[in-house]
Amino acid sequence: MRSVPEELTTLLSDLETFLAEVLKSENLTKKAKEKKDAFIKRIKDVKASYPQDFKDKRDEEWDELDEADSNNDGGSLLSERMDRDEDTAYDGAQQAPPVAAQDLQAVFKSGYLEKRRKDHSFFGTEWQKRWCALSSNTFYYYGSEKDKQQKGEFNISGYTVKMNNTLRKDSKKDCCFEISAPDKRVYQFCAATQKEAEEWVEQIGFVIKDMEGIIPLEEEQEMYDDCVPFNAAAMSEPIDEDIYEELPEDEMPEKPAPEPVSKPPVAAPVTATNKTTDYKNYFQGLWDCTGDQPDELSFKRGDSIYILSKEYDTFGWWVGEMKGIIGIVPKSYLTELYIL
Repeated sequence: MRSVPEELTTLLSDLETFLAEVLKSENLTKKAKEKKDAFIKRIKDVKASYPQDFKDKRDEEWDELDEADSNNDGGSLLSERMDRDEDTAYDGAQQAPPVAAQDLQAVFKSGYLEKRRKDHSFFGTEWQKRWCALSSNTFYYYGSEKDKQQKGEFNISGYTVKMNNTLRKDSKKDCCFEISAPDKRVYQFCAATQKEAEEWVEQIGFVIKDMEGIIPLEEEQEMYDDCVPFNAAAMSEPIDEDIYEELPEDEMPEKPAPEPVSKPPVAAPVTATNKTTDYKNYFQGLWDCTGDQPDELSFKRGDSIYILSKEYDTFGWWVGEMKGIIGIVPKSYLTELYIL
């Protein structure tokens, strides 16, 4: 006997579920109910004609649902059964030991997301609300944050994560991301906002890179071409002092001369004194100074200048005489000639 294509067996089973369970709580007319029962009988007759193509286990589960409390609408039981089938499917991989959501250790990020079912039928919900947690290198998902056992989990090693706005057509299309790897199941999620989705992608990506050793344990220090790595042994060797050049005192770089505070408004009066014995008023130039105005005295470094007046000391200027020429000089350019 020719076998029935899998697409048709799935369609008949889903149609039977819809007629027997989803419409069970509906207030149908007598005529509609008779037609519903007739369709169910015809579907069961077809399934009985091809027993090898329909699993007995599936039929037994529907019988259990038929015997459920009449006060229960049946739809919630169907949803729970389909939910259980989805979350316990591991594509041949063994499920990890049960762990309560509150007992997870080293959780990098957690929160509610919508998880897309791997095999959603016409009557099943495509997106399911799940409490998800990224703990160490494992991604867990629960029905809620109070669950004592996960509905599923997978190790993110070898996976990549990225945003994917093609998973939905509604307003949440920019809130979706997926975690995928070659020859492995693809996990698709949807966050409440785009920002939250991007945060999940960033955190998962960081953990994946850390597992692969892409992120260094310590931040590398920037090295320069003219720097030599520190060597403790080299530091213990005696330093060759001949490598240092000692400059003669006359060739030492000169310190820039400070500018006087301001120029006095008028020339100060000169008082006649005995210059031959007035040693305290003799000064010499520290730097070369070229007068910008006719009343300013020009001199060279080391020139001897006799100070005639310090009346404009607050302005930073004195009145001096050098080689018979009198003019104002900046006092910051002078130093005492004699040590008394």
